Amino acid sequence: MNLSITPDIEVKIRNFEGPDSKGFYKIQPNAWNIIEPAEFWCEAGCFQKVIGQLRKEYPQLHGDTNWRIPLTSFLIEPIISFGSSSMKVTGGINWLVMGVLKNKEKYCAVLDVEVRPLFRKCGLANLMKQTEIEITGRNNCDFIQTWHWTGNPNFNAAIVPGLKNGFTLYHGKPGDGEMYENRGHVHLRYYFDRIKKRYVQVKTKDGKTFLSPVANDAIIDYLEASPSQYPGRMIQSVEEYSLAKSKVVRNQNKHMENTKGGSDRQRIFIAEGAAGSEYTRQRNTYRIGDILTFCPVLRIDRFKKSNQHVTYLKHVIYNIYEFCFKVDSLYCVEESDGLTRNDYIMDLLPGLKACYQDWKRQGKFNVNQYYEGYGRLSIGDYRESTGSKPLGYVQNILAKGKLIGIANDLIQKDFSTKYSRQMKQFRYGKHTYCDEDALEWFGYYRCLDEFMLNVSGYLKNPVEVESTGSSNDMLIFCIDIIPQSF
Repeated sequence: MNLSITPDIEVKIRNFEGPDSKGFYKIQPNAWNIIEPAEFWCEAGCFQKVIGQLRKEYPQLHGDTNWRIPLTSFLIEPIISFGSSSMKVTGGINWLVMGVLKNKEKYCAVLDVEVRPLFRKCGLANLMKQTEIEITGRNNCDFIQTWHWTGNPNFNAAIVPGLKNGFTLYHGKPGDGEMYENRGHVHLRYYFDRIKKRYVQVKTKDGKTFLSPVANDAIIDYLEASPSQYPGRMIQSVEEYSLAKSKVVRNQNKHMENTKGGSDRQRIFIAEGAAGSEYTRQRNTYRIGDILTFCPVLRIDRFKKSNQHVTYLKHVIYNIYEFCFKVDSLYCVEESDGLTRNDYIMDLLPGLKACYQDWKRQGKFNVNQYYEGYGRLSIGDYRESTGSKPLGYVQNILAKGKLIGIANDLIQKDFSTKYSRQMKQFRYGKHTYCDEDALEWFGYYRCLDEFMLNVSGYLKNPVEVESTGSSNDMLIFCIDIIPQSF
């Protein structure tokens, strides 16, 4: 713009009052002496119609909203101040509405986002997107949803800020009332809760395939290199990666629960464990989309007898669960070095068993008894190695599933890099710390509620990788279980 003085940029958040008896909202007045504020270049009365705008832009969210809880609305407005003249103008708008669904999830929907033509390619869209994530996070939303029209010649400028900030391309259920990429609308979601994170497969009309959000940078490069005047129209389909080319199987008796306690598919989070040293795979590398056969091992940290006779897993964080299990069987194992241990086979869920290895042989569990408590899931070693063959009963409990996510265990990483030096004594000596030392630091063994509070920050913005070869840190696998019968 050939300005002699760089303009100042402030981001203002304008609240809405309402709804009134007629269902209308009132936006906070312009109190910053802005020339041409948002109301100047939007349709008169536009900001009153929060409910109507939600119904127009997101029919499915509107239909699923719990209307006993009023919507709240905000307007993000970047203000540009020019030099010493104190002249201020609006650089763009990002209009948000927040509501609660009937399933108790809290959402944020982007009703409108625009950057004034004069200020395009100045980074305002990215600034508003970052502010959007910050506001919705403070308001404890579960996800943000937005969409962009593929016929927009400025499609790239509209979608890139979301892709850069970790949004996932999204396609809802058939017949939910929304228009998706086949009808010119490309939807995106940003999930705050790790367990809700989804990997999707994005196919383009010229045969390219990308994975979002892990390959968002590649999607950006593809769109920006497109010769089409309307690059958004090159997006042909968006499909959840774990469902791509596979049949959706629904089972009313599944007990896998998410962090909010609701029913979900049989999906588990499990420490990489022995899979990290699996010599049968080239370079010990697993990638998202791989099919794994593995031996689930349960590390039990707290337990007591249970009066209920229903098994369940309730996810806490990473590979940590609250659970109720049934002891299926007991085996006494003698190792080649003469040491013996008790191996308990536990029923965790229908079609999912795990092994608990009791090296102290304390005889703490009774067969056919139910127990509840909390602990950790890990992948155990069931391979033929060092001249020994895997035990028959271990082969019988092997699980199979699709790897749909890989994340760094930031609790272990932060303990190693930030906190370990503050401990005078570790569990197994002065100079060698282990997983349990990191958990102890965060209060895991003192009180689970205290631990959950201390690590709550790790539930947001997980560090994810596409393969085990992309990180040297301890990893957590997210696996969709393929049903088997025992």
